[in-house]
Amino acid sequence: MNGFSIIIAAHNEASVIEQTLRSILASRLDRALQVVVVANGCTDDTAIVAKSFGDRVEVIETSVASKVHALNMGDRAARFYPRAYLDADIQITENALQQVADAFRDPTCRVATPTAKHIYTGSNPVLAGYYHLWRSLPYVRNAVMGGGFYAIDRTMRSRFIEFPAITADDKFVHSLATYEERRVVPGCYATVKMPETFHDLLKVKTRWTYGNLELDATRPDLKRNGNSHGEAAGHILMRPWLWVNIPAFVFVYLYTQSAARRRFAQRMSMWDRDDSTRAIPRETRPAA
Repeated sequence: MNGFSIIIAAHNEASVIEQTLRSILASRLDRALQVVVVANGCTDDTAIVAKSFGDRVEVIETSVASKVHALNMGDRAARFYPRAYLDADIQITENALQQVADAFRDPTCRVATPTAKHIYTGSNPVLAGYYHLWRSLPYVRNAVMGGGFYAIDRTMRSRFIEFPAITADDKFVHSLATYEERRVVPGCYATVKMPETFHDLLKVKTRWTYGNLELDATRPDLKRNGNSHGEAAGHILMRPWLWVNIPAFVFVYLYTQSAARRRFAQRMSMWDRDDSTRAIPRETRPAA
């Protein structure tokens, strides 16, 4: 039986996961859909919200607050390929699953993702300018990782036993594939809400940078399949309208590089996330 499995590792995501699940369940798809939510270490209503969708969503609960642990639990419950891993705060267009599934008709495709639509809804003009520059960069526009959604086929899944205990699960999978095996699928989208404050942006970018350093140290053999950022300077220099945003871009880059390297030197792994785009529930209670 053909199908499509989606795994969502969710830690205290009660304020956003309903929208995510609604977008998934509204998908037009020519095969069976399996949605697995792994509520890990939750102290809010994440599991309750996910269970409210009835048998359309399988909910697994664990007291261990770990994304990697949750991904591996969800992976063991998944039945189908393609198999996608989706962040709990990402909404997808109704054609995304079908378009991604169709990408795997190409026998050379191993990893596929919808096109990421990065949205900033804040009011800080400096931060808006930063995102304008960042979104324009080729390595951002063409990236399989960073969009909160990636799908793999059976061959790609056979390349690792389980998700390793690292921060950057998306880059790990991305780096297991060659450039020719990766697809960013046009015409369908995963919506990513960008941090609305510099404080939250610096937290998220520091985590990303830490994850990259951690993966490079853990699996140096995968560097050969990483993204090249070498074209970024030329891209910016050829677009003078972006120059006004260079100071903010350089500040974010230098700050997060320094913070991540200090943290990595001390092996201080922390899951910093953007809370500026998450509404905080008035009441929280342990998940059922």
